[in-house]
Amino acid sequence: MTLKEKILEAAYELFGEKGYDKTTVAEITKKAGASKGGFYHHFESKEEVLETITFAYIDRVREIYNELLEDESLTVIDKFVASYYRINKLKLESVEEWDKIKNLYANRENHVLLVRMAESFEQATVEYYQCLIEAGIQQGIFHLQYPEQLAALWARESIKFQQMSRRLFLNPSLEEEHFYQVLRFNEQLINQQLGLQETKIALEEMGRDYLKSMKSKLKGWEQ
Repeated sequence: MTLKEKILEAAYELFGEKGYDKTTVAEITKKAGASKGGFYHHFESKEEVLETITFAYIDRVREIYNELLEDESLTVIDKFVASYYRINKLKLESVEEWDKIKNLYANRENHVLLVRMAESFEQATVEYYQCLIEAGIQQGIFHLQYPEQLAALWARESIKFQQMSRRLFLNPSLEEEHFYQVLRFNEQLINQQLGLQETKIALEEMGRDYLKSMKSKLKGWEQ
């Protein structure tokens, strides 16, 4: 592990335990086994450390998208479905870190960073779906006039599904059926907009699988 990686790991642990505001550069360097000079060789400030930690998640999302785009064993429809499962798997892996992540962004000023992260996530997702849709058009699988606009719409809807899922996990009193209604509506929408004669992208099934997996994960975590 490089010194930079040690600093990031130490900072993440301290931010998660104590909160971003209450963590000092001196504490980060001590935990990382680094000198003050070593810290400032890699980072200009504590704020830059948090930004690096934040955008490492976006980098991982982009890696997932690129891996899927380059996988020649999958059809464009397979890639539509696989991206949903892969991103959800990434989120499932972070369940145990939810309390730490919350502490990372407890400072009101850090909400600006969260907005930037959300914008970057949406941009990466739009680019991914646009590549898929354009490839599907070229292969004669999809039939539509506005791939760029549909990619933007679908990226926003995908993000909304994840947000709705999270609210269901955190507030069990919310109505699951409403979530499934939204999924069914969007399942019909995306298949029709892509010009598919049959339901190839089974969004409701995907949503049910994700909820089931998350509930199981949360149950095990709470125990």
